[in-house]
Amino acid sequence: MQRNFIRRVVGTLCFLLLILTVHAQIYTVTGGKGTPILEVNENSGRFQVYIVYGMDNVEIQYTPTSNSYQWYRYKTKAGVAGDIEKIPSVLEGGKTIVRNIEEGYGYYVMEDDNIAKTSGYVWIIDYSKYAFNATNLYVDTEKSNCGKMYLGGDIEMKEMRYYNQSGVPGILKRKFDVTYQTMEQSQDKTAYLPKTVEVTVEDPFNAGIEAPFCDTDVTLKGDLFARHFGVEKTMTTSVYQAIAVEASLLIDTLSYTNATNMVAKGDSLSAPVEFNFKAVANTPVAAIFKWEIFRKEDGTEGEGTKLIDFNGEEVSHTFNQNGTYTVKLSVSDRTSQCTWTPDNPVTINISDSFLDVPNAFSPGTSPGINDEFKVAYRSLTRFKCWIFNRWGVQMYYWTDPSQGWDGKKGGKYVPPGVYFYVIEATGSDGKPIKKKGSINIFRSKSIDDEIIEE
Repeated sequence: MQRNFIRRVVGTLCFLLLILTVHAQIYTVTGGKGTPILEVNENSGRFQVYIVYGMDNVEIQYTPTSNSYQWYRYKTKAGVAGDIEKIPSVLEGGKTIVRNIEEGYGYYVMEDDNIAKTSGYVWIIDYSKYAFNATNLYVDTEKSNCGKMYLGGDIEMKEMRYYNQSGVPGILKRKFDVTYQTMEQSQDKTAYLPKTVEVTVEDPFNAGIEAPFCDTDVTLKGDLFARHFGVEKTMTTSVYQAIAVEASLLIDTLSYTNATNMVAKGDSLSAPVEFNFKAVANTPVAAIFKWEIFRKEDGTEGEGTKLIDFNGEEVSHTFNQNGTYTVKLSVSDRTSQCTWTPDNPVTINISDSFLDVPNAFSPGTSPGINDEFKVAYRSLTRFKCWIFNRWGVQMYYWTDPSQGWDGKKGGKYVPPGVYFYVIEATGSDGKPIKKKGSINIFRSKSIDDEIIEE
């Protein structure tokens, strides 16, 4: 136990010593206007890029680990003859310092004349030479598209380029704060609501920003280096007429019976079914709505027969015929430059017809159990049923296949015995269905309800 404890302590001390050694090798840059920015810090400080504003009093400090050391600077690659030069330094308070720094160079210290003992490298960029400036800011309508919005204007934005010790170039990325208005879909997907976007982007001129869903002006602040040094620019465009569109499709069932005596078939629906289809979009930018409903023909390729071609935000349709239907929506902006379509069209399956008639029931005997005469069915677009006694007297008539006969006439149970039904219906294939037959009523003699005598 004691030996393991000592090992952990020694390991922790070694780790802390390593951290201190690494931090001791990091260069410190001061001077210029404000506080310099350490923008790049790679390999635990082995390569750094500092941004200063103006070169007044700029200096680099380093704490050497040897009494023998030399400062160098390079233009594109360290350690290459002809590209490096020695520079003088002063020693103050245990730190070696170089002054009279020039922008656009990399600096480093080599100890004991051994390249392996080079502690690290630091590159200096003077932001005052690269300060961002723009006039006549506007939204570039020729470049902007359905997904991106691009800014334009009279832009001054030089590349802030640097080279690491191996000669590999890099470019510092500027960042801008952009504010504009857009719209977003509500959580219940029933509306599009206003929204303010505040986003930080690297290049709104070339990389663009997300296109808005409403007309808006755009405010640009930046870049963030300029903000740090207190020289930030703020500009606002005139109002941009948005072209990006987005929508969702809402489906409401206006008329559909899901009765207990309906016999389901997979994921198919029983005709007739009336749907209302509604497009919820970022109006008024979204201004053109087109609906198409197709019926797939058996054994054929393509979309099938077009049933509806409708312009408007919503449309209703009743599906009476069995088959597979595709509902398509497209939404375009006021200028028809941008069009939105859902990732997948709506597919509706309407089942074929089915009708089965029971031959007996027992009204008033066991409530809830076989106490009503009902057909088992699906996809009947028309239905009529008559009940007659043996003398041809009509006992009951109804037109809704989800309903049935409770074995009563005039509010009183009819006597037990044999009765006859006649059914006329139309299936989802448009073909007529006719059925005739007998139905037996079973009743217990203990039931005291008054019975009609024929």
